[in-house]
Amino acid sequence: MYFALAGIIDKFHYLKTGLSMILIFIGFKMLIVDLYKIPIGYSLGVIALILILSVVFSLLKPKNKDLKL
Repeated sequence: MYFALAGIIDKFHYLKTGLSMILIFIGFKMLIVDLYKIPIGYSLGVIALILILSVVFSLLKPKNKDLKL
């Protein structure tokens, strides 16, 4: 999935943040697998929600390229 999104990562500046949040979620899920098993449907829902939100936030708040410091 990462390689599929790597081509469009420059167009959506919050996509890197979203992908890092997905990796954190997957790592957390792997850590607690002995205590609680998160159903696959919920995991896919969380991953899809994070991706959709990161794309929507990128479209709503475009990156300001002409900052003058």
